[in-house]
Amino acid sequence: MAVSEEREKLFSADYILIMFSSSVHALMNQFFLVAAPLYISKLGGSTMQAGILATVYSMTALAARPVSGIISDRMGRVKLLIAGAALCGVTCALIGFTAVLPLLLVIRGIAGIGFGVHSTCAGAAAADVLPKSRLAEGIGYFGLYATAAQAIGPGVALAIIAGDRMSDYRMLFLLTAGLCAASAITNSCISYERKRKKQSADVEAPRSGEVNAGRTVSPPDDASYDGKQLPKTLLGFEYAVFAPVAVLILLQTGVSGIMVFLAPFARWKEIGNPGVYYAVSAVGTVISRFLFGKVADRRGSDVIMIPSMILLMASLAVLPMVGSIGALIALGLPIGLAQGAAMPTINSMMFKRCSPARRGTASGAYFSAIDIGFAVGAPLLGAIADQWDFRVTYWAAAVFVAFALVLYLFISTDRRYNRTPA
Repeated sequence: MAVSEEREKLFSADYILIMFSSSVHALMNQFFLVAAPLYISKLGGSTMQAGILATVYSMTALAARPVSGIISDRMGRVKLLIAGAALCGVTCALIGFTAVLPLLLVIRGIAGIGFGVHSTCAGAAAADVLPKSRLAEGIGYFGLYATAAQAIGPGVALAIIAGDRMSDYRMLFLLTAGLCAASAITNSCISYERKRKKQSADVEAPRSGEVNAGRTVSPPDDASYDGKQLPKTLLGFEYAVFAPVAVLILLQTGVSGIMVFLAPFARWKEIGNPGVYYAVSAVGTVISRFLFGKVADRRGSDVIMIPSMILLMASLAVLPMVGSIGALIALGLPIGLAQGAAMPTINSMMFKRCSPARRGTASGAYFSAIDIGFAVGAPLLGAIADQWDFRVTYWAAAVFVAFALVLYLFISTDRRYNRTPA
């Protein structure tokens, strides 16, 4: 008797391996987020140059995403996961022995390519191995690796470089390179593509209607598109991703104000160190990822996306009015809940609305939208803060989230999405 999809196992061996590998790369980003500005200063560079280093990394990662998504759909994810991890490892090791700023920019740009390839393929691979009926739930759990890295990464990095010696920075970068090597080894153990390839070979061996070794052979799940025309694409992306992408860009534009400007805002308001805020927000994110993925799988995306965007918009609108660190910390929970609910839900929307054969490009579209929203929101909201003040910055962020909600209601709701099976 067949086991229903609702009872299918969520935490498979491959899923756990993909989560571990992704956690390594999230830690890598947290290490460099903390250490890179200090390392640049140690080399005699400026804060602006540290910012340029981060921009180069983000832009090369963005450029790598659509290409790696298309290639992974055609050639498989695992080889690209290994290559991305190896590239990150080599560049991390080289940075520890590089003291020339222009060369650092080149190496960091190459590292961005490795990260863009790995993160795009990891998201697609996670979707590949998750049961269809638990996709939103599984994607929600999958995103917890970034939350965990954010919780422990900065502290570990600061502890290693506490002496502010060049040898300390070199130790941190070599540790990161070793972690990336472990990621590459872990990726090589992911087996689902090999199993599916073997299943496909077993299906092709007998002629139609024949029985192989006394059993009828069934094709793997993703083979349901074999021999049928896939939906049309634009720039390699199926049309179904563009509505969620537009919503996500606007949403991330608003969220970037929290990511970048919260500490300067707290200093401007003279309310103290906002460090506890991030911990409370992370708690909200963890809670939402455990709760709301199941709801999205059973009742659709609208029941999660609409309330979460309303909650996020209201929280951003209220944020400028906080007058104490306690009030700021209290806002961390609803903001974390809203972000933790909306982001994996919109990610699973893209996977569900696209063909299984094109999950790589769907993953690339998701991460590209985040990169674009951050690249637009950070300088734009920063310019608003320079021109006026941080209150206007967060009200503007709330407006971007409001635009995302309106766009979602007009072009991206479950009711407006009607996919004709291929």
